[in-house]
Amino acid sequence: MTSQQSPSGARRVLAAARKAPLLSMVFRRLDLRQQEIVAMLKRTPLFADLTDSELIEILHLLHERAFARGETIFSEGEPGLGVYVVFKGEVEIGKVTGDGKGNLARLGPGEVFGEVSFLDGSGRSATTTAETRTELIGFYRTELRELLENKPAIASKILFALARQLGMRLRATNRQLGEKMATGRDVEGETTLGRVV
Repeated sequence: MTSQQSPSGARRVLAAARKAPLLSMVFRRLDLRQQEIVAMLKRTPLFADLTDSELIEILHLLHERAFARGETIFSEGEPGLGVYVVFKGEVEIGKVTGDGKGNLARLGPGEVFGEVSFLDGSGRSATTTAETRTELIGFYRTELRELLENKPAIASKILFALARQLGMRLRATNRQLGEKMATGRDVEGETTLGRVV
């Protein structure tokens, strides 16, 4: 083989690799939007344990959604098919009570919501609304199943992260209930979801 054939052969191998779904993600350069998403996901508890190459592998499984200010993302009782990460903007999580709507939390970039219904398939336990123009990254149960079959190590990292997050929220709820029981009044400060609204 001559030195002139070698670069040509390398180009053919690279071109063939780019046609394979997984390899194309590894060999191509990420566009600016994809770079922003990967950078944000690295700071998000749900995806923080994934390596850069694992994040790039799952990019094609993620869904971007945009919502106008005041638009409902999902309503209490609706089926929960996905978990969401706030990419840009803010969302408000509220619960309908006997005397109207009660605000539970306001979440911003990098914060995760919708994980309970995502895991157990139950209806949404609250209504979530875009407080500002909001962009979300969605990860759906069907994609998690695909990961479990094809990339179990990545799926396990995501599931453990979800379990950690639910555990932290349960502990915070227990603490708040304990304080409320001890004092007989509502506890102020951080909620189990995020910042107090």
